[in-house]
Order: sequence, then C-alpha cells, then structure tokens
Amino acid sequence: MAAIAYTWAFARDLAGTRIPVITTLKAAASLETKIGTPLMMVSGQVSPAVGSVTSFIGLAAQDTAAALSANDPIKVELIAPGMLIKGTATADISAAEGFSGKTYDFASDGRLDQGDSVNGCLSVHRTEDSGLTVWATVTKFAAF
Repeated sequence: MAAIAYTWAFARDLAGTRIPVITTLKAAASLETKIGTPLMMVSGQVSPAVGSVTSFIGLAAQDTAAALSANDPIKVELIAPGMLIKGTATADISAAEGFSGKTYDFASDGRLDQGDSVNGCLSVHRTEDSGLTVWATVTKFAAF
C-alpha cells in the first residue's frame, strides 16, 4: 500500500475545545503513511481510509519510511465525532456545504470523493477554493 497523495489535518472542534489525542495502534501489513493520511480500522489494524469506510479512526501522526509489517506500531491522531478535518475534494463539493445530509467517502488518493455520496463517512461543513478545499466531519467511527 503506497502512501496516498493527499492528506488531511485536524481543523477545529465543533463541540468545544477538544483536541485530538495521539495514540499508538497496530498497523495492517504493508501500511505506508504520511502525516495526515486518513485511517480506518480493519480487524483491529490500521489501514488507509479509501473507498467504503465503515470504521474511521483518525489521521496518521507519523510518516513511515517503508511499508510496515502487520501489527507494527503506528501513531494515530484520533478524530472524534464533531471534530472537523480539512482536506481536498476530487471536484467542486460546495453543493454539499452545511451538512447537506449526504455523506462522502475517500478516493484512493486520499481526497474526498465528490462522486460517491452513497453510504459515505464524511459530512461536509464548508468549502473554499472553488469547492476543492473542504472541512468535513466524520460520520462513521471505529469504537474507541
């Protein structure tokens, strides 16, 4: 799994003044990350959050110099409900601003997939840069 091209960053907390906690979790085999890679949990291991995400956990808090082996430690910035993350969309997503009721998934390169609004994990709060820069909250979380 090569590291994705687009990364995300914690932007702010809609529910108050919480900040993400960084913790160490177990990596899936062949995991490669950059700081800000969106991550999900699959069978107790951290994998890149691409495609249909059912258990988002947070953002990578470390770069990996080489692919990790299964169960290697990886630092993760835990993102909780109501926390906004800032990233990039594949196309203008401004029509979904203001929590439109649609949810979107991550594309294989790490961007919000504007073309996939079925059973996604991201709800759009606001956009700028012609709808390509997006602030979103995650709607499907791993239990933590």
